[in-house]
Amino acid sequence: MTPQVAAGVELQQFFLVRDWRFCIIGGLAVQRWSEPRQTRDADATLLTGFGSEEPFVDELLLIFESRS
Repeated sequence: MTPQVAAGVELQQFFLVRDWRFCIIGGLAVQRWSEPRQTRDADATLLTGFGSEEPFVDELLLIFESRS
C-alpha cells in the first residue's frame, strides 16, 4: 500500500468513526475511476454545512498535523 493510499484509508476511517459525510477526491479518486496517475497526497471533501465548519476543523487538527 502506498503512503497516499494509507493516508486515504486513515482519513476514511477517521470520518466513518465520527459518522461524517465525506468524499475522497483528487488523484486517489482518479486512480479508482480512471487512468492511474501520480499523486503526492490524499484529498477529501468533508460535508459540514455552511457556517458549521469550525468544530470539524478543530477535531481534524487534534489528530492530523497542519502543513502549509
